[in-house]
Amino acid sequence: MKQPITQQLYEQDFCLWLEHTAQNLRSKNFGEIELEALVEEIEALGRSEKQELENRLDVLLAHLVKRIYIDSAYDNRGWELTIQEQRKGLRRLLKKSPSLKNYFAEVFDEVWQDALSQVQLEYRKVSFPDTWEFACDVDSLLSTTFWDTSSSS
Repeated sequence: MKQPITQQLYEQDFCLWLEHTAQNLRSKNFGEIELEALVEEIEALGRSEKQELENRLDVLLAHLVKRIYIDSAYDNRGWELTIQEQRKGLRRLLKKSPSLKNYFAEVFDEVWQDALSQVQLEYRKVSFPDTWEFACDVDSLLSTTFWDTSSSS
């Protein structure tokens, strides 16, 4: 059985398939849309947003832990720049998709454990707490200077 042209396009040239699908949606030419592929791609977009949140949170937490518990004049500035960059990326992501704040809370503990495990591997001689000892709500994680108890910027 011969595949429909849109299915062939989906498998051979994804970008062209996207353009073709968008054009068919605008034209309300629904019979020409490979519906199952479109559903898969929409679901993949949601997974991608969640994965970006997890990745940025992982990097943020790892660098926060380093900055909080390791006093290294040599590394502190680099860690702070990475913290700033991840916070900026998370703020933008959450502005675009505010519903991800719920997912943030849902995955925090798991991401914390992953970040902590990685930092423990890097710094075997440093003792780190097993749990996150600070506020873990989105706003705090995106703004608090945890290593400087005299301020919270």
